[in-house]
Amino acid sequence: MEIALEELRRLRWELLVCNLLLLGGLLLLGRDLVPVLLGMALGNSAAAANFVLTGIAAEEAVQLPPDQARRKMASSYFSRMLMLALVLAAGLVISWFDPISVVFPLFFVKISLTVGYIFLGKGGNKN
Repeated sequence: MEIALEELRRLRWELLVCNLLLLGGLLLLGRDLVPVLLGMALGNSAAAANFVLTGIAAEEAVQLPPDQARRKMASSYFSRMLMLALVLAAGLVISWFDPISVVFPLFFVKISLTVGYIFLGKGGNKN
C-alpha cells in the first residue's frame, strides 16, 4: 500500500493540473460550481481508491503461488470495477454531481502516469 500511496504523492502535481484544467473548462462551459466540485471529489476519490486497491492486491499477489495470485488479481479487478460502476452510476443519477466532473477524473491517474513516463522521463528502470 505504501508504494501506491507514494506513487500518488509523486503524481500530485500532474493530477492537480488535470483537475484545474477540468474545473476551468467546465466553468467556461457554464456548469454550476458546486456540482462540479462534488463530482470532481467523487471521481478523484474513486480513482485514488482504485489505484491504491490495485497496489494492495499486487503486493499481496506477489507473495502467492501463481494460480492463487491470478485469482487474487481477478477478484480484485472485479471488486474495483464494481466500485467504479457504482461511482459512475451515482455520478450520472444523483443530481448533486455534474456527470462530466465525475467521469473525467477516473482517467487522470492513467493520463498522469502516461504523460510522466513518455514526456517527463518518470518511472521505469533507470539503469
